[in-house]
Amino acid sequence: MKILNFQNILFFLLQVFLNKMMKFFNKIKNSKGNSLAEFAVTAAMMATLATTAAPRFSGVGEAGKANQTKQNLDKIGGMVNQFFMNTSAPYSPTNRLGEGQGRVPGQTKYDVQVGGYSNLDELMLDLTPTYADDGSIETPAIYSRWKPYGSEGNGAGVKWRSVFGTANVDANYLGGVQDESMGTQTASEEFMAYLSEKEGPIKSPYKQGHYIFAVIPGGTKYFYDSENGSLQTKQCNDCGPIMVIADAYNPSKYHTIKSFN
Repeated sequence: MKILNFQNILFFLLQVFLNKMMKFFNKIKNSKGNSLAEFAVTAAMMATLATTAAPRFSGVGEAGKANQTKQNLDKIGGMVNQFFMNTSAPYSPTNRLGEGQGRVPGQTKYDVQVGGYSNLDELMLDLTPTYADDGSIETPAIYSRWKPYGSEGNGAGVKWRSVFGTANVDANYLGGVQDESMGTQTASEEFMAYLSEKEGPIKSPYKQGHYIFAVIPGGTKYFYDSENGSLQTKQCNDCGPIMVIADAYNPSKYHTIKSFN
């Protein structure tokens, strides 16, 4: 979808308006009422307002894209929830995905790692920036912005897998992201099963964006230790996997975590 340049549109409309009004006032300049000079002052004020408003319209466009990708991530997360519920239940004619033990798309079993992270700590280190004392970001997260694979500061892309398949992504913006093959099928096929043919893959509103995921294997319980302020783990055979879904445009900012832990 083409993103409109609101500033250009505003100036174009203003120019059309001024041209029409100038023609109108040329016809009535000898009649009583407001003078052409008075109108010129009003037009100048409108031009100033348009110049001031244009950046705000542009900001609204960026906010719209941010909200859209968040909604998309929520939708994909809902698909993952449903998939886990379906695989958790026993197989039946009405639930052909039933396996008796829950897993997420891309896994062959609940305790299988998908992508390049064996634990949640490793993954969050790539997505978390460091903060200064005043709360501002001091150092951006390692995976805070899409970059071509192999460029400085980027090696994180190869640790992630494509939600809807690399064939549906502009190859210039893959950044090392790969497909996840499961033998007879791929993770993207399991995701796509929850979308109609008419819908097709969910697209990021960002040109460089596309949806990616990584799975932390089940079998481990993660919990926050308030005494030392750190994430702790313990073995838990009943604990399910954790999937992190992100927009590759900026995974640090746009991601959601689905825990079946």
